[in-house]
Amino acid sequence: MALHLERLLFSRILSEENATTHDDDGHGGGDGEHSAFGVHVQYEDIYNSIIFLTCIYVSGQIASRVLKMPNLVGEIVAGILLGPPLLNFVPMAEAFVLLGEIGLILLVIEAGIDIDLATLKLIGARGFVIAFLGSVMPIALGVIIAFALGNDTTAAIAAGASFGPTSLGIALNILRSGGILNTPVGQLIISAAVIDDMIALVVLSQLRALTGTITAASILIPVISALLFLVLGGYLAIYIFPGLIDKYILTRVPKEYHAKVELTILLSMLLILMPATFYAKASFLMGAFVAGLTFCSSHSLHTIFVSQFKRVLQWLMRIFFCRQYWLPGPCQGIWFWHCHLAGPLLHGGAPRKTRCWFLGSQFYTNQTLYRFALS
Repeated sequence: MALHLERLLFSRILSEENATTHDDDGHGGGDGEHSAFGVHVQYEDIYNSIIFLTCIYVSGQIASRVLKMPNLVGEIVAGILLGPPLLNFVPMAEAFVLLGEIGLILLVIEAGIDIDLATLKLIGARGFVIAFLGSVMPIALGVIIAFALGNDTTAAIAAGASFGPTSLGIALNILRSGGILNTPVGQLIISAAVIDDMIALVVLSQLRALTGTITAASILIPVISALLFLVLGGYLAIYIFPGLIDKYILTRVPKEYHAKVELTILLSMLLILMPATFYAKASFLMGAFVAGLTFCSSHSLHTIFVSQFKRVLQWLMRIFFCRQYWLPGPCQGIWFWHCHLAGPLLHGGAPRKTRCWFLGSQFYTNQTLYRFALS
Protein backbone atom coordinates (compact mmCIF):
# COMPACT_ATOMS: atom_id res chain seq x y z
CA MET A 1 0.00 0.00 0.00
CA ALA A 2 2.81 2.40 0.92
CA LEU A 3 4.63 1.58 -2.31
CA HIS A 4 1.47 2.27 -4.28
CA LEU A 5 1.08 5.69 -2.61
CA GLU A 6 4.73 6.53 -3.29
CA ARG A 7 4.29 5.70 -6.97
CA LEU A 8 1.09 7.76 -7.09
CA LEU A 9 2.83 10.76 -5.50
CA PHE A 10 5.81 10.43 -7.84
CA SER A 11 3.42 10.25 -10.82
CA ARG A 12 1.67 13.43 -9.68
CA ILE A 13 4.97 15.31 -9.30
CA LEU A 14 6.08 14.28 -12.78
CA SER A 15 2.68 15.24 -14.17
CA GLU A 16 2.84 18.73 -12.68
CA GLU A 17 6.43 19.24 -13.84
CA ASN A 18 5.53 18.03 -17.32
CA ALA A 19 2.50 20.35 -17.44
CA THR A 20 4.66 23.31 -16.36
CA THR A 21 7.23 22.51 -19.05
CA HIS A 22 4.54 22.29 -21.72
CA ASP A 23 2.94 25.54 -20.61
CA ASP A 24 6.29 27.33 -20.79
CA ASP A 25 6.85 26.02 -24.31
CA GLY A 26 3.38 27.03 -25.42
CA HIS A 27 2.34 23.41 -25.98
CA GLY A 28 0.14 22.93 -22.93
CA GLY A 29 -3.37 21.66 -23.30
CA GLY A 30 -6.29 20.06 -21.51
CA ASP A 31 -6.55 16.95 -23.68
CA GLY A 32 -4.14 14.79 -21.69
CA GLU A 33 -0.35 14.67 -21.86
CA HIS A 34 2.27 12.01 -22.43
CA SER A 35 5.42 11.79 -20.36
CA ALA A 36 8.08 9.24 -19.58
CA PHE A 37 5.93 8.04 -16.68
CA GLY A 38 2.67 7.61 -18.59
CA VAL A 39 -0.43 9.50 -19.67
CA HIS A 40 -1.76 12.20 -17.38
CA VAL A 41 -4.71 14.58 -17.36
CA GLN A 42 -5.08 17.98 -15.77
CA TYR A 43 -7.00 18.55 -12.56
CA GLU A 44 -9.32 21.00 -14.35
CA ASP A 45 -10.35 18.32 -16.84
CA ILE A 46 -11.15 15.88 -14.05
CA TYR A 47 -13.16 18.46 -12.14
CA ASN A 48 -15.05 19.67 -15.23
CA SER A 49 -15.88 16.09 -16.15
CA ILE A 50 -17.43 15.55 -12.71
CA ILE A 51 -19.41 18.78 -13.10
CA PHE A 52 -20.63 17.60 -16.50
CA LEU A 53 -21.73 14.19 -15.18
CA THR A 54 -23.52 15.90 -12.31
CA CYS A 55 -25.32 18.26 -14.70
CA ILE A 56 -26.61 15.49 -16.97
CA TYR A 57 -27.83 13.50 -13.96
CA VAL A 58 -29.61 16.51 -12.41
CA SER A 59 -31.10 17.49 -15.79
CA GLY A 60 -32.47 13.99 -16.22
CA GLN A 61 -34.04 14.05 -12.77
CA ILE A 62 -35.63 17.46 -13.41
CA ALA A 63 -37.09 16.22 -16.69
CA SER A 64 -38.44 13.09 -15.01
CA ARG A 65 -39.73 14.43 -11.68
CA VAL A 66 -40.68 18.00 -12.51
CA LEU A 67 -41.60 17.98 -16.20
CA LYS A 68 -42.92 14.38 -16.17
CA MET A 69 -40.85 13.51 -19.24
CA PRO A 70 -38.28 10.75 -19.88
CA ASN A 71 -34.88 11.32 -18.26
CA LEU A 72 -33.17 11.28 -21.62
CA VAL A 73 -34.88 14.57 -22.59
CA GLY A 74 -33.05 16.41 -19.82
CA GLU A 75 -29.83 14.56 -20.59
CA ILE A 76 -30.00 15.56 -24.27
CA VAL A 77 -30.64 19.21 -23.35
CA ALA A 78 -27.68 19.21 -20.94
CA GLY A 79 -25.49 17.70 -23.67
CA ILE A 80 -26.52 20.36 -26.18
CA LEU A 81 -25.88 23.23 -23.76
CA LEU A 82 -22.55 22.01 -22.34
CA GLY A 83 -21.23 20.19 -25.40
CA PRO A 84 -18.97 21.37 -28.24
CA PRO A 85 -21.70 22.99 -30.38
CA LEU A 86 -22.56 25.65 -27.76
CA LEU A 87 -20.64 26.23 -24.50
CA ASN A 88 -17.92 23.65 -25.27
CA PHE A 89 -17.52 23.01 -21.55
CA VAL A 90 -16.97 19.25 -21.84
CA PRO A 91 -13.29 18.26 -21.66
CA MET A 92 -12.05 15.48 -23.95
CA ALA A 93 -15.36 15.23 -25.80
CA GLU A 94 -14.11 12.32 -27.91
CA ALA A 95 -13.64 10.25 -24.75
CA PHE A 96 -17.27 10.82 -23.77
CA VAL A 97 -18.41 9.90 -27.29
CA LEU A 98 -16.40 6.67 -26.99
CA LEU A 99 -17.99 5.86 -23.62
CA GLY A 100 -21.44 6.52 -25.07
CA GLU A 101 -20.81 4.11 -27.94
CA ILE A 102 -19.68 1.42 -25.49
CA GLY A 103 -22.89 1.98 -23.58
CA LEU A 104 -24.93 1.54 -26.77
CA ILE A 105 -23.16 -1.75 -27.50
CA LEU A 106 -23.96 -3.04 -24.01
CA LEU A 107 -27.56 -1.90 -24.42
CA VAL A 108 -27.91 -3.79 -27.73
CA ILE A 109 -26.44 -6.91 -26.10
CA GLU A 110 -29.03 -6.58 -23.34
CA ALA A 111 -31.75 -6.19 -25.97
CA GLY A 112 -30.66 -9.50 -27.50
CA ILE A 113 -30.61 -11.22 -24.11
CA ASP A 114 -34.08 -9.85 -23.27
CA ILE A 115 -35.70 -11.30 -26.41
CA ASP A 116 -38.47 -13.71 -25.40
CA LEU A 117 -38.63 -16.54 -27.95
CA ALA A 118 -42.23 -17.43 -27.10
CA THR A 119 -43.30 -13.83 -27.62
CA LEU A 120 -41.20 -13.62 -30.78
CA LYS A 121 -43.04 -16.62 -32.24
CA LEU A 122 -46.34 -14.95 -31.33
CA ILE A 123 -45.28 -11.83 -33.23
CA GLY A 124 -44.34 -13.84 -36.31
CA ALA A 125 -43.81 -11.87 -39.51
CA ARG A 126 -45.46 -8.80 -38.02
CA GLY A 127 -42.09 -7.38 -36.96
CA PHE A 128 -40.72 -7.69 -40.50
CA VAL A 129 -43.78 -5.97 -41.96
CA ILE A 130 -43.55 -3.10 -39.46
CA ALA A 131 -39.83 -2.70 -40.05
CA PHE A 132 -40.31 -2.65 -43.82
CA LEU A 133 -43.19 -0.18 -43.81
CA GLY A 134 -41.66 1.96 -41.07
CA SER A 135 -38.36 2.23 -42.93
CA VAL A 136 -39.04 2.13 -46.66
CA MET A 137 -42.02 4.52 -46.64
CA PRO A 138 -40.26 7.37 -44.76
CA ILE A 139 -37.10 6.90 -46.87
CA ALA A 140 -39.12 7.11 -50.09
CA LEU A 141 -41.03 10.18 -48.92
CA GLY A 142 -37.79 11.87 -47.78
CA VAL A 143 -36.20 11.25 -51.18
CA ILE A 144 -39.24 12.67 -53.01
CA ILE A 145 -39.33 15.82 -50.86
CA ALA A 146 -35.55 16.32 -51.23
CA PHE A 147 -35.89 16.09 -55.03
CA ALA A 148 -38.75 18.59 -54.88
CA LEU A 149 -36.48 21.01 -52.99
CA GLY A 150 -33.95 20.85 -55.83
CA ASN A 151 -31.34 18.47 -54.40
CA ASP A 152 -29.29 16.05 -56.50
CA THR A 153 -29.58 12.25 -56.30
CA THR A 154 -26.92 11.74 -53.62
CA ALA A 155 -28.33 14.47 -51.38
CA ALA A 156 -31.88 13.16 -51.86
CA ILE A 157 -30.88 9.61 -50.85
CA ALA A 158 -29.01 11.01 -47.83
CA ALA A 159 -32.11 12.98 -46.77
CA GLY A 160 -34.32 9.92 -47.18
CA ALA A 161 -31.90 7.62 -45.35
CA SER A 162 -31.96 9.92 -42.31
CA PHE A 163 -35.61 8.91 -41.71
CA GLY A 164 -35.00 5.18 -42.02
CA PRO A 165 -33.38 4.16 -38.72
CA THR A 166 -35.25 3.70 -35.47
CA SER A 167 -33.29 4.70 -32.37
CA LEU A 168 -32.90 1.39 -30.58
CA GLY A 169 -31.36 3.13 -27.56
CA ILE A 170 -34.25 5.53 -27.09
CA ALA A 171 -36.85 2.81 -27.78
CA LEU A 172 -35.33 0.52 -25.15
CA ASN A 173 -35.14 3.35 -22.63
CA ILE A 174 -38.79 4.32 -23.08
CA LEU A 175 -40.10 0.75 -23.14
CA ARG A 176 -38.17 -0.13 -19.99
CA SER A 177 -39.45 2.99 -18.24
CA GLY A 178 -43.00 2.08 -19.24
CA GLY A 179 -42.59 -1.48 -18.00
CA ILE A 180 -43.59 -3.13 -21.29
CA LEU A 181 -40.19 -4.19 -22.66
CA ASN A 182 -40.93 -7.90 -22.16
CA THR A 183 -44.52 -7.72 -23.39
CA PRO A 184 -45.60 -8.68 -26.94
CA VAL A 185 -45.76 -5.06 -28.11
CA GLY A 186 -42.36 -4.32 -26.52
CA GLN A 187 -40.75 -7.29 -28.24
CA LEU A 188 -42.48 -6.26 -31.46
CA ILE A 189 -40.95 -2.80 -31.28
CA ILE A 190 -37.43 -4.07 -30.53
CA SER A 191 -37.55 -6.68 -33.28
CA ALA A 192 -38.80 -4.10 -35.76
CA ALA A 193 -36.16 -1.58 -34.65
CA VAL A 194 -33.30 -4.01 -35.30
CA ILE A 195 -34.61 -4.90 -38.77
CA ASP A 196 -35.37 -1.23 -39.40
CA ASP A 197 -31.76 -0.27 -38.77
CA MET A 198 -30.54 -3.01 -41.09
CA ILE A 199 -32.68 -1.62 -43.93
CA ALA A 200 -31.41 1.90 -43.26
CA LEU A 201 -27.81 0.68 -43.24
CA VAL A 202 -28.31 -1.01 -46.60
CA VAL A 203 -29.60 2.31 -47.98
CA LEU A 204 -26.65 4.13 -46.41
CA SER A 205 -24.22 1.66 -47.97
CA GLN A 206 -25.73 2.39 -51.37
CA LEU A 207 -25.25 6.08 -50.71
CA ARG A 208 -21.57 5.46 -49.99
CA ALA A 209 -21.31 3.47 -53.22
CA LEU A 210 -22.74 6.42 -55.18
CA THR A 211 -20.11 8.80 -53.78
CA GLY A 212 -17.22 6.61 -54.98
CA THR A 213 -16.52 4.24 -57.83
CA ILE A 214 -19.69 2.29 -58.52
CA THR A 215 -19.05 -1.46 -58.72
CA ALA A 216 -21.20 -4.55 -58.38
CA ALA A 217 -19.36 -5.46 -55.16
CA SER A 218 -19.94 -2.05 -53.54
CA ILE A 219 -23.67 -2.41 -54.20
CA LEU A 220 -24.26 -6.10 -53.49
CA ILE A 221 -21.93 -6.83 -50.54
CA PRO A 222 -23.74 -4.61 -47.98
CA VAL A 223 -27.13 -6.02 -49.00
CA ILE A 224 -26.03 -9.65 -48.87
CA SER A 225 -24.05 -9.31 -45.64
CA ALA A 226 -26.91 -7.54 -43.86
CA LEU A 227 -29.37 -10.26 -44.89
CA LEU A 228 -26.97 -13.06 -43.96
CA PHE A 229 -26.24 -11.71 -40.48
CA LEU A 230 -29.90 -10.92 -39.89
CA VAL A 231 -31.41 -14.20 -41.12
CA LEU A 232 -28.62 -16.77 -40.87
CA GLY A 233 -27.01 -15.16 -37.82
CA GLY A 234 -30.36 -14.95 -36.03
CA TYR A 235 -31.15 -18.59 -36.84
CA LEU A 236 -27.76 -19.80 -35.57
CA ALA A 237 -28.06 -17.69 -32.41
CA ILE A 238 -31.49 -19.09 -31.55
CA TYR A 239 -31.33 -22.72 -32.68
CA ILE A 240 -27.69 -23.82 -33.08
CA PHE A 241 -25.26 -21.97 -30.81
CA PRO A 242 -27.12 -22.55 -27.49
CA GLY A 243 -27.17 -26.32 -28.04
CA LEU A 244 -23.48 -26.44 -28.95
CA ILE A 245 -22.50 -24.33 -25.94
CA ASP A 246 -24.53 -26.48 -23.60
CA LYS A 247 -23.31 -29.79 -25.05
CA TYR A 248 -19.60 -29.11 -25.40
CA ILE A 249 -18.87 -26.49 -22.72
CA LEU A 250 -21.44 -26.16 -19.94
CA THR A 251 -21.72 -29.92 -19.36
CA ARG A 252 -18.00 -29.95 -18.47
CA VAL A 253 -18.27 -27.07 -16.01
CA PRO A 254 -19.76 -27.17 -12.48
CA LYS A 255 -23.23 -25.62 -12.40
CA GLU A 256 -22.22 -22.81 -10.04
CA TYR A 257 -19.81 -21.50 -12.72
CA HIS A 258 -22.27 -21.64 -15.63
CA ALA A 259 -23.15 -17.94 -15.51
CA LYS A 260 -19.51 -16.79 -15.50
CA VAL A 261 -18.61 -19.17 -18.32
CA GLU A 262 -21.58 -17.98 -20.38
CA LEU A 263 -20.59 -14.35 -19.80
CA THR A 264 -17.06 -15.17 -20.98
CA ILE A 265 -18.45 -16.85 -24.09
CA LEU A 266 -20.75 -13.87 -24.72
CA LEU A 267 -17.85 -11.40 -24.59
CA SER A 268 -15.75 -13.68 -26.80
CA MET A 269 -18.54 -13.86 -29.37
CA LEU A 270 -18.82 -10.06 -29.21
CA LEU A 271 -15.12 -9.70 -30.02
CA ILE A 272 -15.60 -11.95 -33.06
CA LEU A 273 -18.97 -10.76 -34.37
CA MET A 274 -18.38 -7.02 -34.09
CA PRO A 275 -15.44 -6.90 -36.52
CA ALA A 276 -17.08 -9.58 -38.69
CA THR A 277 -20.22 -7.47 -39.20
CA PHE A 278 -18.28 -4.21 -39.51
CA TYR A 279 -15.84 -5.39 -42.18
CA ALA A 280 -18.66 -7.18 -44.02
CA LYS A 281 -20.26 -3.72 -44.50
CA ALA A 282 -23.08 -4.44 -42.05
CA SER A 283 -23.53 -2.78 -38.66
CA PHE A 284 -21.31 -3.80 -35.75
CA LEU A 285 -24.41 -3.37 -33.59
CA MET A 286 -25.89 -6.37 -35.40
CA GLY A 287 -22.91 -8.40 -34.17
CA ALA A 288 -23.59 -7.26 -30.60
CA PHE A 289 -27.29 -8.13 -30.96
CA VAL A 290 -26.59 -11.64 -32.30
CA ALA A 291 -24.13 -12.27 -29.45
CA GLY A 292 -26.80 -11.34 -26.90
CA LEU A 293 -29.52 -13.24 -28.77
CA THR A 294 -27.50 -16.45 -28.38
CA PHE A 295 -28.19 -16.35 -24.63
CA CYS A 296 -31.80 -15.14 -24.69
CA SER A 297 -32.90 -18.46 -23.12
CA SER A 298 -30.30 -18.38 -20.31
CA HIS A 299 -31.69 -17.05 -17.05
CA SER A 300 -28.31 -17.34 -15.31
CA LEU A 301 -26.57 -15.22 -17.96
CA HIS A 302 -29.32 -12.61 -17.79
CA THR A 303 -28.96 -12.41 -14.02
CA ILE A 304 -25.17 -12.00 -14.02
CA PHE A 305 -25.26 -9.52 -16.92
CA VAL A 306 -27.71 -7.29 -15.07
CA SER A 307 -25.75 -7.54 -11.81
CA GLN A 308 -22.42 -6.77 -13.51
CA PHE A 309 -23.46 -4.02 -15.92
CA LYS A 310 -26.73 -2.45 -14.75
CA ARG A 311 -25.35 0.62 -12.92
CA VAL A 312 -22.47 1.08 -15.35
CA LEU A 313 -24.88 0.85 -18.29
CA GLN A 314 -27.17 3.49 -16.79
CA TRP A 315 -24.33 6.02 -16.65
CA LEU A 316 -22.96 5.09 -20.07
CA MET A 317 -26.41 5.60 -21.59
CA ARG A 318 -26.71 9.00 -19.93
CA ILE A 319 -23.47 9.92 -21.67
CA PHE A 320 -24.73 8.40 -24.94
CA PHE A 321 -27.94 10.43 -24.94
CA CYS A 322 -26.35 13.72 -23.88
CA ARG A 323 -23.83 13.60 -26.73
CA GLN A 324 -26.43 12.91 -29.43
CA TYR A 325 -26.15 16.40 -30.92
CA TRP A 326 -22.41 16.99 -30.62
CA LEU A 327 -22.20 17.82 -34.32
CA PRO A 328 -21.83 21.24 -35.94
CA GLY A 329 -24.95 20.89 -38.09
CA PRO A 330 -27.84 20.35 -35.64
CA CYS A 331 -27.08 23.40 -33.49
CA GLN A 332 -25.35 25.81 -35.88
CA GLY A 333 -27.63 25.15 -38.85
CA ILE A 334 -30.70 26.26 -36.92
CA TRP A 335 -29.81 29.89 -37.66
CA PHE A 336 -30.24 29.45 -41.43
CA TRP A 337 -33.67 30.23 -42.87
CA HIS A 338 -33.65 27.34 -45.35
CA CYS A 339 -33.39 24.90 -42.42
CA HIS A 340 -36.70 26.20 -41.06
CA LEU A 341 -38.24 25.78 -44.52
CA ALA A 342 -36.91 22.32 -45.39
CA GLY A 343 -37.10 20.86 -41.88
CA PRO A 344 -40.91 20.75 -41.51
CA LEU A 345 -41.26 19.45 -45.08
CA LEU A 346 -38.78 16.63 -44.55
CA HIS A 347 -40.41 15.70 -41.26
CA GLY A 348 -43.40 14.69 -43.30
CA GLY A 349 -41.65 11.31 -43.36
CA ALA A 350 -42.04 10.88 -39.62
CA PRO A 351 -45.86 10.48 -39.54
CA ARG A 352 -45.54 7.69 -42.11
CA LYS A 353 -43.92 5.55 -39.42
CA THR A 354 -46.84 6.00 -37.01
CA ARG A 355 -49.19 4.38 -39.53
CA CYS A 356 -47.68 1.05 -38.48
CA TRP A 357 -49.33 1.33 -35.06
CA PHE A 358 -52.40 -0.65 -36.14
CA LEU A 359 -50.26 -3.77 -36.62
CA GLY A 360 -49.85 -3.94 -32.85
CA SER A 361 -53.55 -3.51 -32.09
CA GLN A 362 -54.20 -7.18 -31.34
CA PHE A 363 -51.79 -7.08 -28.38
CA TYR A 364 -53.10 -3.99 -26.57
CA THR A 365 -56.26 -1.97 -26.85
CA ASN A 366 -55.51 0.75 -24.28
CA GLN A 367 -51.87 1.60 -25.00
CA THR A 368 -52.14 3.66 -28.16
CA LEU A 369 -49.18 5.80 -27.19
CA TYR A 370 -46.90 2.78 -27.14
CA ARG A 371 -48.12 1.75 -30.57
CA PHE A 372 -46.90 5.13 -31.78
CA ALA A 373 -43.53 4.19 -30.26
CA LEU A 374 -43.23 1.71 -33.15
CA SER A 375 -41.94 4.66 -35.15
